[in-house]
Amino acid sequence: MKRVIQGENLWEEMEKAVNLLCDAVSSTLGPTGNNVLINSWDRAPYITKDGVTIAESIESEDPIVNTILEIVKEASLKTNEKVGDGTTTTIVLLQKIFNEGLKTLKRGYNPILLKEELEHALEEVLEKLEQEKRKPTKDNLLSIATIAANNKEIGNLVFNVYQKMKNKYSIQIREGQKEYSYFEIKKGYALEIDKLSSLYFKKEEPLFWTNVYVLVLKGRLESLEEISEILNEVYVSKRPLLILAEELESSVQEEVLSLYLTNSQKIVALTIPEYASHREGIEEDLIKISNANIKNVEYEQIQISDVGEISSLKIEKEYLTLSLNKETIKDHIKSLKSSLKNCPNNYEKEFIAERLSKLANGIATIYVGGITKTEIKEKIMRFEDALCAVDQAKSGVVIGEGVTFLKIGMSMIGKSKGSLIVKESLEAPFKKIMENLGKDLEKVKQEIEKHDYQEVYEHQKDSYENIKNTSILDSYTVIKTAIKNAVSIASILLTTKFLIVNEKGETEKEFL
Repeated sequence: MKRVIQGENLWEEMEKAVNLLCDAVSSTLGPTGNNVLINSWDRAPYITKDGVTIAESIESEDPIVNTILEIVKEASLKTNEKVGDGTTTTIVLLQKIFNEGLKTLKRGYNPILLKEELEHALEEVLEKLEQEKRKPTKDNLLSIATIAANNKEIGNLVFNVYQKMKNKYSIQIREGQKEYSYFEIKKGYALEIDKLSSLYFKKEEPLFWTNVYVLVLKGRLESLEEISEILNEVYVSKRPLLILAEELESSVQEEVLSLYLTNSQKIVALTIPEYASHREGIEEDLIKISNANIKNVEYEQIQISDVGEISSLKIEKEYLTLSLNKETIKDHIKSLKSSLKNCPNNYEKEFIAERLSKLANGIATIYVGGITKTEIKEKIMRFEDALCAVDQAKSGVVIGEGVTFLKIGMSMIGKSKGSLIVKESLEAPFKKIMENLGKDLEKVKQEIEKHDYQEVYEHQKDSYENIKNTSILDSYTVIKTAIKNAVSIASILLTTKFLIVNEKGETEKEFL
């Protein structure tokens, strides 16, 4: 059964959906924003103030409201996908632009004209925002990380790791086993693997092998007989052997472990992580690193000439780290940089960037500690926000989003309905931050305007500081993306006249 909603009924449902989601998400904005407790059917309850996580978790039993919610979520998801931060700001701006736009439509204004005016106003905002951008110092980046994490300790750790690795693709964030957070840097090409048998390790210490043979295989390795020539060479030379295959018969892994334990042969067999094009990318990296020939074990004969070599290998229960010869992989790195530049797909682009980082810098892993699982999960989201924020801030920073948007809004003349809506909406982040701080909005606003936006309010000191020395900063790219996505989704909603919902009829329900 199809149900059609239009006119004022649709506006009412839109308003309900937008405010349901935006009220929950906006409560987390700013240094003293609230946490939100989320209970999901597929995981234990957890606490967070991460905007996109909160947005994704909000649903309604009403199919009409739920349909609209999915469109509203798109604003935060797009911001998160592009810059990894600023999702709450996007939602705060979206809510204000939509609500003010809806009031305008209810007075009979043309929605298409309003959309055009909103887009023209956005162009004006972006031009003014560009003028506010400045090159970040190291102290600025530290401030950005701290503000995004809303935690000085997390900000410091992320900043220190970032200074060593230079980009976010070289940094992984994992759940730790200790009460405190720390990081480790693996120099070389690191691969996350299926957990190895503890029989490989003595006293939980990693294995270090040198002068290692590397065999890279496509297909499923079902028996060691298929690589007998290589095993004979390994036995004679006493050199270690790393086997990496797409698939391994369990009996092969058992035989390899038996050889390791009984004959003291340094040999390990593992499956290549990832799937499809990502696995092919890792296979390509492996053969370039080791100069191996990749063969399909299911229909090609495997010979000793197919084996590659690396100078050293570190084996841990969940990681392999292969040593790199920079000269050997120089052309491969150049080729990957070209692929990265021309890749149209963001998902694939991130994977290529991650591969490049491993080949150029190695990988740093931040292990997030805490007393409880709930605390660790909440901290992981803070670490992720801080990492994305500091990475985006490389391209430029602005004074804190609340003050920057407030300043731009005050400088706009507001020649059209759309321009007036955007002008008024730019005050929303500042207003919400002050509300969450429990401060008098007008009093703080007047003080900032009195000093011509050259001073900002610092809540920890409960005083004002000059913008030349302030630590209250945001990434230019993040807040630029936030306003663009807010205007985009608000415009889509405001120009939607009909909603068609396919509802299950009674007959269909009986068969479910």
